[in-house]
Amino acid sequence: KHLLDVGHEYGTTTGRPRRCGWLDIQVVKYAACLNGYDSINITKLDVLTGVKELKIGVSYSLHGKKLPPSCMPAGLEDLGAVNVEYITLPGWNEDISKCTSFSQLPTAA
Repeated sequence: KHLLDVGHEYGTTTGRPRRCGWLDIQVVKYAACLNGYDSINITKLDVLTGVKELKIGVSYSLHGKKLPPSCMPAGLEDLGAVNVEYITLPGWNEDISKCTSFSQLPTAA
């Protein structure tokens, strides 16, 4: 709910809430493998200010077996059965909306 409200994550036309979730590194790695990009742009980091703990999906397991990095299940049924392993990181309370460089961000950001 915090991400929806602070980030204004509602459809412009319909007003429906958008689907928001934690960063999934497995998806990011898979997308990089498919598309060949070598950099990423992180936007709306300021929306996370005030969130006590942040979760990041770091790996997948399917039927009790850990999948290799950048590996995605080939079918929707298997994808639906995936368990995501998360790490939990501390959040921050400092206002970062005026930061213009990485050095100005709090350590947790």
